[in-house]
Amino acid sequence: MKKTLQFLTLAFAFLLGNSAQAQSATRMKVGATTSCLTAVFVTEGTLVSDSCATVKWTVNNGTSAVASGNKVTYTFSAAGTYTVCAKLVNTCKKFDTSVCMSVTVASCDCKLTTEFSFKNDCKKGMFMAYSNQKGATYTWNFGDKTEGKGTDPTHTYMSEGVYKVCVTASWKDSTTGKVCTATFCKEVKISCGNPCDLKGEIGFTNTGGKVRFKASSNTGYTYEWSFGDGQTGKGIDPYHEYTKPGTYTVCVTIIDKTGKCKIKICKIIVIEKPCNLIGSYTWKKLNDSTYKFYATSNGGTGTTYTWSWGDGTSSTGSDPSHVYKKSGVYEVCLKIYNSTKKCYSVICKKVEVTVPTATKTCKWEKNAIKVGYSNKCNVYSFEMTMFADSCITYQLGVYDMKTGKLVSLPAGRTGTYTFSDTGRFAIIAKYSNICTGCDTQTYSMFNVTCKPTAAKCNWAATGASLTYSNKCNVYTFEGKNLSTTSNCYKYAIVVGNSGATTTYNGRVATHTFKTTGTYTVCIKYTDSCKACDTSICATIKVDCSPCNAKAGFTVDSVATNGKMYVKNTSTGAKSYVWNFGDSSATSKDKTPLHQFPASGAYTVCLTAYDSSGTCSTTYCYTVKIIKSRSNNSNNTGSIGNSFPNPADAGFYINLGSDKSNYVVYSSTGQIITQGNNSGILYLDSKNWANGNYMIAIKNANGNRTESVIITH
Repeated sequence: MKKTLQFLTLAFAFLLGNSAQAQSATRMKVGATTSCLTAVFVTEGTLVSDSCATVKWTVNNGTSAVASGNKVTYTFSAAGTYTVCAKLVNTCKKFDTSVCMSVTVASCDCKLTTEFSFKNDCKKGMFMAYSNQKGATYTWNFGDKTEGKGTDPTHTYMSEGVYKVCVTASWKDSTTGKVCTATFCKEVKISCGNPCDLKGEIGFTNTGGKVRFKASSNTGYTYEWSFGDGQTGKGIDPYHEYTKPGTYTVCVTIIDKTGKCKIKICKIIVIEKPCNLIGSYTWKKLNDSTYKFYATSNGGTGTTYTWSWGDGTSSTGSDPSHVYKKSGVYEVCLKIYNSTKKCYSVICKKVEVTVPTATKTCKWEKNAIKVGYSNKCNVYSFEMTMFADSCITYQLGVYDMKTGKLVSLPAGRTGTYTFSDTGRFAIIAKYSNICTGCDTQTYSMFNVTCKPTAAKCNWAATGASLTYSNKCNVYTFEGKNLSTTSNCYKYAIVVGNSGATTTYNGRVATHTFKTTGTYTVCIKYTDSCKACDTSICATIKVDCSPCNAKAGFTVDSVATNGKMYVKNTSTGAKSYVWNFGDSSATSKDKTPLHQFPASGAYTVCLTAYDSSGTCSTTYCYTVKIIKSRSNNSNNTGSIGNSFPNPADAGFYINLGSDKSNYVVYSSTGQIITQGNNSGILYLDSKNWANGNYMIAIKNANGNRTESVIITH
């Protein structure tokens, strides 16, 4: 009897290990590697490893059979993209499933690549071509409607500018006799004067030592920053956080697209101590590897705490616990924020951690590792002993003594299982210490004697379910195959909402959603032999739409009488619907002229539809309307006035009733924007740097100059 129990224990351990591994493993996955026209197809997963399973491969949607096996090699007759499917058939369990993929193969006859280098002397361009094949010949397109030949041609341009130059290399393969070609293009700049005409400026916003910088320039391409505290950054608008108060010199180096022209701009920034936020923390060791930390501060209600544990991980909370995987001295930093998130304090301390050396042998007390259970008819609840150690993980499994099958329950200390049949079972409990790497398990035997009265169809017991996958707006729905031999089961999948549904007969359906939104999808199972049915539904949110119609517009100007002039920039659209946000009727004109009834901020939305009329996108923009009280005000001292002043995200210029040329200059003389318009014009300044800007206005009546201050 003792030997029998030992054997059962070993069997349970083996089965549980395999089951836990299978639970986390992929059920079925296919892949392919290609080399020229030859591809190797591979499938893996728990379904494939079954000895009763075989895999058959097909190409071109099943029209061409390849071979059978978990790994096969196939050579395509020509280059292209093919659909390859792996069909798995399990002869013991009587089911099959298929997984398909796209495989692209290319011809490897020609292996020719080419590039070129360039330099210029005023308008004379000197080019040098090179490739990976000796004996290649070269033809050129110099980007000014002229062509040339040779490895290193010289070409004189008529005028300065940026030109797209292309070189095509040709080479004949001596083995195959095939002529190979390769083309390479890039833009070159032809200039005789000083190539560097860069201008730029620095702006920033400071919130408690957290600074958002913003660079502006006329022809800048890359931006490299030095923040004055030893830290650097890149990009046009980087974010930087200073760790302590002080005066810092911030510099940005702006480089143009050629990489040869650059300027350096510096600005002094003062970081003050944001507030008098005081805090600290203590800690204690809970067990071999778990430490408990306790934060204190004078921040009051709304204070938040962020921890950096010194081992590359972090968390939040006033008194969190952390598990260290190995011994060492760690710098633990606590960042405390007040309720406004504008004030913070950082406290760092050294914490010495000692973790026992990992071992595969743990001394588990028999009285400590137990598993208990209770039941209500055939529904059983199980519970393992709880350890006061965060290193311990728990796993339950139900072993059927009659069939020899083990079912793993979801990971955790407790679990519930509904038995579909009576008999003798074992509940197996596995304890694992993830910190020391050891585990053990125990089990209890019990008899299931209660079986509920079966209804006509016990759909839960048969495993009826609905699953789905999607690629953008194309969804594939699949119900579980309840039988491969019985003709009693029928399936129907219904997609959509009430009044607009589509029904597919069968347990697998592919549906393309024409618009985004939330939809209900149901599968109806019908057992015609027992005359019963059920429906299982799921709610899905479709948020991907490949609609070709892209809505867009810009507001050219707004007149003093409230009339708005727009430019429709939509693409791929055939029809339009405008909503002006002022309770007026919608418009279907491509470019409507709309007059707002009163001053205010209005959200104008344009919906653009494609040629089918079923696919659409919407773009909205908030327009600020300030109507003049009388026409006289447009021709008096208010003309040229900008408001509000100072401004943040945008401001208005009153150009009057006559057409006027306007130019906006930065404090360094750089032209920010310009145009020709009349009436009240709105300018968007949310991306402008902080500072003073000059507005020059010119019309038939004379010249005027106005200034506006931008502060974010």
